Amino acid sequence: MRLNGKLLPFLAAAAIGLLLIGTNASGLVEAKAASAGVSASVATQRVKLGLNKSVVIDLPNDAYDILVANPAVADAVTRTARRIYLFGKAVGETNIFVFGPNGEQIVSLDLAVERDVAGLEDYLRRFIPSSQIKVELLNDNVVLTGMVDTPLDAKRAVDLATIFVSGGEATTGQYSQTAAGGSVNGGVDINNPDQERRTSKIVNLLQIIGDDQVTLKVTVAEVSRSVMKQLGVNMLASGGSNGISWAALSDPYTGLGKPLSNAGLSISSSGLQSYINAMEQSGVMKTLAEPTLTAVSGEKATFKVGGEYNIVKSVSANVSTDNQTGLKNYSVDKIEYGIGLEFQPVVLSPGRISLKVRTSVSEPTTEGSVSSSTDNQSIGMNALSLRKRLADTTVELPSGGSMMIAGLVRDDLRQAVTGLPGLTKIPVLGTLFRSRDFVRNESELVIIITPYLARPVARNDLAKPDDNFNAASDGAGMFLGRVNRVYGTMQTDRPPGRYHGVVGFIYK
Repeated sequence: MRLNGKLLPFLAAAAIGLLLIGTNASGLVEAKAASAGVSASVATQRVKLGLNKSVVIDLPNDAYDILVANPAVADAVTRTARRIYLFGKAVGETNIFVFGPNGEQIVSLDLAVERDVAGLEDYLRRFIPSSQIKVELLNDNVVLTGMVDTPLDAKRAVDLATIFVSGGEATTGQYSQTAAGGSVNGGVDINNPDQERRTSKIVNLLQIIGDDQVTLKVTVAEVSRSVMKQLGVNMLASGGSNGISWAALSDPYTGLGKPLSNAGLSISSSGLQSYINAMEQSGVMKTLAEPTLTAVSGEKATFKVGGEYNIVKSVSANVSTDNQTGLKNYSVDKIEYGIGLEFQPVVLSPGRISLKVRTSVSEPTTEGSVSSSTDNQSIGMNALSLRKRLADTTVELPSGGSMMIAGLVRDDLRQAVTGLPGLTKIPVLGTLFRSRDFVRNESELVIIITPYLARPVARNDLAKPDDNFNAASDGAGMFLGRVNRVYGTMQTDRPPGRYHGVVGFIYK
C-alpha cells in the first residue's frame, strides 16, 4: 500500500510532535539498555547499553551522516536511512550525532556502555533467596546495596559479585583488538596487555537486618593437690688436725622441713652431729573463675578484673657534692594479674557463631620467688612469681553449645634418698643413716566456653548480687558474730517463693 506524497510531511510532523511530548523539561530522555529499540527525536537522549550488546535506534528523518565521538566505546551501523544499530564495545561514554541531507542535526545521543548486571542479580536471588540485594554500577565498579539476614550472606554476595566480574574479560581493561597490522605472526594488536588492565572493584554497602549480640560465658576451673613427706636422719661431721680442718655435711637440696632435734658427739677436735628430719604436709587448691561478656557481632570486647603489683627493676643512689650517698631511687615494672577475657564474635548464621577468644586467669604466688639485695647493708627484697593460665583460640559453636577449648592434667613426682655410703645398706640399722624426701603435685585444669545469642530484657527481669542484702545490726554483729542479716526473714516486694532462710548470691 502506497501513501500519498502530500500526506508524508503531515505524518512526519505528527510523529516528531509525539516524540517531543515524551521528553523531559531539560530535553534529556533516558532509554534503558534492556529495550530492544529506541525511537530517537531531535532532543538529546541518554541511552544505556550493555557491554557486547546492541540496541536499535529509529530516526524521525533520513540520516545522511553519523558521527561517533569515541569509536572504541561504541559503533554505529546503518541498514536503512531511518534505522541505526548501536554496538557496545567497551565500558565508557560517548556521543553520537545524526545529521540530515542539509547538515541539520536530527538526533543527539549520550551513550553510556556499562556492564550488564542483570545476570548477577539473578544469581543473587537464586543462591541467597532470603536477601534483598540491588546491584548498581559506578564507573564500572559493582555496588551492592540492600538487606541481608546474616554476615555470611553478605560475604556470599561479595564472593558471587567477584566471580561475576572476574570470570571473563574485565570490562574496563578488556582487549582492544584490530584486524589490521598485527604481529609478524599475523596475529592481532593488543592495545591493553594484562599488566595494564584495571579490574573492577566490589563495594559492599549491604546492611544486616538486626545486629546480633553474643554473650560469652567462660569457665576456668582448676583443682590442685600437693603431698610432701620427709623422714630420716642427716649427719654433720667436722674435725681438724695439724692446722687442717675438714667437714662433711648432709643437706639435700630436696629438704623440706626443719630439723626436729639434734644430737652431737665430740672426740678431741673432731665432732659428729645428727639431725632427725620428719615432716608431712598436704594441701588442696581450687580455682574457679566465670567471666561473662557481651558484644555485638563483628565487634571486639574486653573484660578485666584484677590488679597490679610493682617489681623493682633497678636501684640508683643520688650522690651529693661531698661524695656522700643520698636517697635511693627505685625503678619498678608493673605486672598485671587477675581475670581477663577478650573475644570477637561473628554470627555466621542462627546456628553458627564464630568466636575468637583469649582468656587468662593469674595471681601472684611465692613459688619461684627470688630474694635480692643491692649490698650487704640494704634490706632484701622478694620478687613474687605469677601463676597464669592462658588460652587463645578461634572456634565455631551454636548458641547455647559448650566446648572445652583447653585442658591440662599434671602429675609431678619427686623423690630423693640421701645417706652415708655403705652404712645405708645395713638392714634395719641402715635407716639411721639415710633420709627420704617425697614430693607429689597433681593438678587438673579445664577452660570451657559457652556462647549465647543475647536479647535485651526488662530491667525487672535482672538480678544483682546485692539484691536484698543488708548489713547486720550492731547487736547481731557483736553478740552473734553475724556480718549480714538473714535473707529469708526480710520483707520484700518479691512474690513469695518456696525458699526459706539464707538464699541469694552470697553463701553462708
